[in-house]
Formats: sequence, C-alpha cells, structure tokens
Amino acid sequence: MPLPPEQVGPMGRGRTKIRMLGKVALEEAIKLPDDGWDAATFARPGAGDQLAANLEDIHGPRLQAMNDNNVEMMVLSLTSPGIQGITDPKEAEAVARKTNDYMAMQCAKDPKRFVAFAALSMHDPKTAAEELKRAIQELGFKGALINDFQSAGEDGETMIHYDQPEWDVFWKMVQDLDTVFYMHPRLPAPHIFKELWAGRQWLVFASLQFAQGVARHTLGVCVNGVFDRFPGVKYIIGHMGEGIPQDLWRMDHFNYKLEPYRKNWKGENMPMQKTIREYFARGNLWLTTSGHFSTPALAHAMAEVGADRIMFSIDTPYEDLDEGADWWDNVPVNPNDC
Repeated sequence: MPLPPEQVGPMGRGRTKIRMLGKVALEEAIKLPDDGWDAATFARPGAGDQLAANLEDIHGPRLQAMNDNNVEMMVLSLTSPGIQGITDPKEAEAVARKTNDYMAMQCAKDPKRFVAFAALSMHDPKTAAEELKRAIQELGFKGALINDFQSAGEDGETMIHYDQPEWDVFWKMVQDLDTVFYMHPRLPAPHIFKELWAGRQWLVFASLQFAQGVARHTLGVCVNGVFDRFPGVKYIIGHMGEGIPQDLWRMDHFNYKLEPYRKNWKGENMPMQKTIREYFARGNLWLTTSGHFSTPALAHAMAEVGADRIMFSIDTPYEDLDEGADWWDNVPVNPNDC
C-alpha cells in the first residue's frame, strides 16, 4: 500500500490535495510498434491512432504523468488480446518471446521506473512454463499477465483455459519461481460473441463482458483445485475483483457449504478443498483497483477480502492516469488500511 502522503497545493474550498508517495501500478498496457494490432477496436470512433500512440509511449508523456502523480513504478504488460489472440502455436510462441525481449529492453532504459509482466503463448503448458522461467530468471520480470483464454484452431473458435489438470506443469512453475500470475480480460471468441453479445454490444468490453470472462476463468481455477495442489500460487485479478467480491458469500455458500452441490452432474466431487474466501485469506487470490475508481466498491472489497489483498493499479492508457492516482491518493479510508 502507499507510503505516507505528501501534501501538494490547494484543492479548493480550503482543502489540500494529497499525493501519496511510492505508488506502484500493476496493470499498465503497452503495444509494440508496427505490430498490426487494431487500435480502432478498443478506441472511441476516430481515436484509434491516439490510443496506439499512447500504448507505444513509455518514456515520454507516460513517464511525465507518472512523475506528476508520484507513481514511482509501472509494471508493463502487452495489451489485450496479446498473444492470446494468436491461434497458431508457433507464431504465438515467437511473438511472446519477441514481446518479452522488447519489454526487457524498454525497462532496462529506466529500471527504477519500469518492470514488466511476461507475455506467454498458452497453447501448451510446458511451452508457457519454459518462457515464464526465461522471463523471470533471465529478463528479471515480475510475473506474467495473460489475457484470459487462448484462442486456437483454424477458425479461432477453440478456447483454451488453464484450470484443467494438464496445466499443473505450468502452475508448478509459477509456484516454484515464487512469482505472480495476473489474469486480464479480452474480447470473446466469435461464437460466444454471436450467441451472447451480438444483440447487446454495449455490454461488451468493460461494462460487463470482460468481468464475466475473467471471473469464470478464475473461479474455474478455484473449483478445479489449482490452489490446493499448488498453495504457493499468487493469482491477481484487476478491476476491483471482476465482480467476485460482491458474490463471494453466495458462491461459497452454494459451492462449499451446501454439501449436495459439491458434486457435478456426473457425481464427481469438486476438487476445491477450501472456500474462495480462504484463498484470498491465504494469499492465493489478490485484486487491484485497475479501471475501477469507486470508493464504495473499494470499501466493499476491503470488507470482503481484506485491505491487504488489494493493490493499486490504473489501467493505463485505457483509463486516465491522473484520475486514477488522484482518486487513490484522496480516498477516505482508515490509515491503518494503507
């Protein structure tokens, strides 16, 4: 949590604006130059070029905004869908390696201000584990950020999730390296978009669809026993927990405390051995404030999972760095929770 505050300048009506020192922002996106990423998909009409420029910028206006808001360090990561949007395994592996080398080069230019989360091809658990190991041990990265499911197949409709037993080799690597895994949203697969979102497109992206995708995937990791087999895994979700804190009691009540529901329709026992609340308490699950600058939502998340499981983030450049930092600096919480 932030270091003690520094007062800077008037804030109107006799108040003093507060700037907390030493903020570290964890979910801050970049793109590689000339990578073919379609910025228009994620931008307001006519703003695609500016979004692309903001994503490519690291050491210019981004760093100046960090200085202006006492953001001491950013953890950089590849914007969504990143490698998870590449359906060919070999291409995905090559682009992940290229991306990680690029981010390492950029961080080396100013290592006191920038570090990175690795991009990984998630077509194959062993390949993902090997690149994660390289990124941590050779490049000095602080973990990995993955954009939800991995697209695969010739039509791009296959959705690879990481909550099944074949992914144990990957989660073991996360645990053995004592690093972190950050689950970030992405747009749905084509068939999912057609069935669920085509008629209600205003709910795609951050208004609803992002949270639902990450929540489903994260809870799949829980109920399929990943944190029981690998209790040292540290798993982060953004956007004030993607709706999970709000439904925490209901999920635990249904899936854990009501004994009949611990079996699936095939009669198989649920692998999860603890409540989801316990995974927060034990330090498996963490959340950040990225793109969710709501004081009531923060207070609720603190009540549900505890202040020590909540970390600051902005969601640069999709959210305004000034707004996110100003909210965090001045949020009315008990100093004992900072």
